[in-house]
Amino acid sequence: MNNLMVIDGIEVRRDVHGRYCLNDLHRAAGGEQKYRPKYWLDNKQTRELIEQLFTEGGIPSSEQNQSVSFFQGGRDTQNLGIAPVNTVRGGAEQGTYVCKELVFAYAMWISPSFHLKVIRTFDRITSAPQTSSGMAADKMQAGVILLGFMRKELNLSNSSVLGACQKLQEAVGLPNLAPQYAI
Repeated sequence: MNNLMVIDGIEVRRDVHGRYCLNDLHRAAGGEQKYRPKYWLDNKQTRELIEQLFTEGGIPSSEQNQSVSFFQGGRDTQNLGIAPVNTVRGGAEQGTYVCKELVFAYAMWISPSFHLKVIRTFDRITSAPQTSSGMAADKMQAGVILLGFMRKELNLSNSSVLGACQKLQEAVGLPNLAPQYAI
């Protein structure tokens, strides 16, 4: 399965347990203040869903008898499996990470169109067999994300960006559509 999930050009990070970053989903949905993950997590229905997931054992662990502590509803409980919600404060991986079921619930809370977009993205990355063209598309998408970051953070010139785009196209086997004189 392809682990790279991108919605509207925003990469949705995953933690070591496969949970998805709600903060990235929030940005992909447009980043409106009223849809911040904190507000969704404070919702009674969300808390009940998290409690139900926790009661059922969290996310199945790949290692047997791995005990994870999960703080929910004012009490600290031991669980066999991985907690459905984990918040990382500070550092490069900061954010609130949730299991797949909670990703769908969060997307549904935001809007029907975003919910469908998330479902279709999950379907695309989980059901399609990985082909060479699919891998090329993944490489291209990763390259575009990296290039966007580098352009913003390193303040690359337009000619540098064009050169990088041409190399990226060549690397994934796409034809070079930019004129040579543009570099």
